[in-house]
Amino acid sequence: MTSVSDDVALTMDDMPLGEDGLIDFRALAVGLIETVVNHAMELEADELLGEGNRRNGYRERRLRTVIGEIVLRVPKLREDTYFPERVMRPYSRVDRAMVGVVSKAYVNGMSTRRIEKVAGELEFGRLSPSTVSRMLASLDGEVDALRQAEFDAGSPMPYLWLDATYVKCRDDDSRVCSQATVTAIGAFMDGARRFVGFDLVDTESYDSWKRFLLSLRRRGVAGVRLVTSDAHAGLRRAIMEVFDGASWQRCFVHLQRDLAARIRHRKDQGRAMHALSAVLRQSDAAMTRAAYDAAVVRIGAIERRAGELLEDAREDALAHLAFHREHWVRLRTNNVQERANAEIKRRTRAVQIFPSRESLIRLVGAVLVDMNETWATRRFMSGDDMATALNPRTPRRAEITDEMQRRADQIIMTALESAA
Repeated sequence: MTSVSDDVALTMDDMPLGEDGLIDFRALAVGLIETVVNHAMELEADELLGEGNRRNGYRERRLRTVIGEIVLRVPKLREDTYFPERVMRPYSRVDRAMVGVVSKAYVNGMSTRRIEKVAGELEFGRLSPSTVSRMLASLDGEVDALRQAEFDAGSPMPYLWLDATYVKCRDDDSRVCSQATVTAIGAFMDGARRFVGFDLVDTESYDSWKRFLLSLRRRGVAGVRLVTSDAHAGLRRAIMEVFDGASWQRCFVHLQRDLAARIRHRKDQGRAMHALSAVLRQSDAAMTRAAYDAAVVRIGAIERRAGELLEDAREDALAHLAFHREHWVRLRTNNVQERANAEIKRRTRAVQIFPSRESLIRLVGAVLVDMNETWATRRFMSGDDMATALNPRTPRRAEITDEMQRRADQIIMTALESAA
């Protein structure tokens, strides 16, 4: 092994110090690692030099390690390319999916300014066709594993969150069309969560949602007690048919948006949102129901159509109350889907129009596989409480006393007045 002692020799005066005046050993370790690894890359790149080939500067790459972020100076060559594959992975899953997007666009002659920008960021020009092929083959295997994963039907999956986001791509005839990316997240009995399926459909319809949900059931998704989603009529019907006996939770965030759309004045919209927030702050089911009923009346007095919406949505908006108190915040909205949707949208904006369904599936799959990998290291809910989800509590109006209703009305009135 070539020695690098001359490059890393330090005196005490060279040591990085912390605020307390003592040596900052973390900063020292980062500096030493940067020096040693950068020197090793220099030596490895030198082995590629020869007649007609010489150095052409550096490109910086940042790499997160257990002791902090280090800055790598990767040598560039005038001829050929150099990449330190033993130092860092050349491409993340999502980057590999984007390589597939660029490759497909080039093959189909659909390159655009956006595609060229992405290609430059990925240094696509240095990749050989065989490298691209190997890269995509390994990623496709991971994506297929997610889409085809089978679950033990004997192990219940009490909670399910469903969502869809729209992305543009080209069909087999090269026409640009909007595709709905439908996704499902399940909560398992140990409190873990993961994406249990996704697909592309032409439109959110009863038929397309039912096909997707049936595919989940065939792969072992069972024991579902509550499904959270927006108020798409076809989706709700499909849920009731495929997961018999499951309750449906209308996403509270979507309900708030629908409510705001029915109120003409912006000031009144803010007051109504404040009132609904007060409903969600109640600590027990009976008081939450009483506050919701009070909000129906008070918001209905502001805008009749808004009150009617809340009245119609009552049971579905409060379905989560039948389950464990510690789960309410997770169950009443579809926020669990938001991070993945945001990443899908961010990558989509970089390309704008995907060159094929295949390339879009690959990107979405890469995002979801990454999410599952991250979620595997932490618990979403307490596993000790999950057993209660199998026997939800039946709500009874008799639990709401006159005194509760009076207090609830005062809470909603105060919320409306404070937002005025």
